[in-house]
Amino acid sequence: MDKWGLIALSIASGVIAQTIIKLGVTQPGTNENVGLAELVLIILKSPLIMGGLLLYALGALSWIAVLRRLDLSFAYPFLALNFVLITISSQFALGESVPLGRWIGVAVICIGIVLVARSGLAG
Repeated sequence: MDKWGLIALSIASGVIAQTIIKLGVTQPGTNENVGLAELVLIILKSPLIMGGLLLYALGALSWIAVLRRLDLSFAYPFLALNFVLITISSQFALGESVPLGRWIGVAVICIGIVLVARSGLAG
């Protein structure tokens, strides 16, 4: 897989992982006031949370492959796409209300990502 595919895989894995972990921890019957031992049991019993953790592992492996191919100072800012895509996922997949201020922040992040990408194309 090329460097862009690996970056996309790492980002997509993280976004999907966050979304399904959120779904897993908000299932009926999960209490937010639990101790560490109870939390571990909730994690182990939840296919959504376990799936999310596996996706994190996939994302980490793909990110390691990215780091072998690209400068960290160039590659790392692309992870800011996680903020953008998580915000979109939160609104549309989770039904969260995202206020205008967050969308403005997302737009600023996108501008930063474009600037970083252009610096890599020029250099």
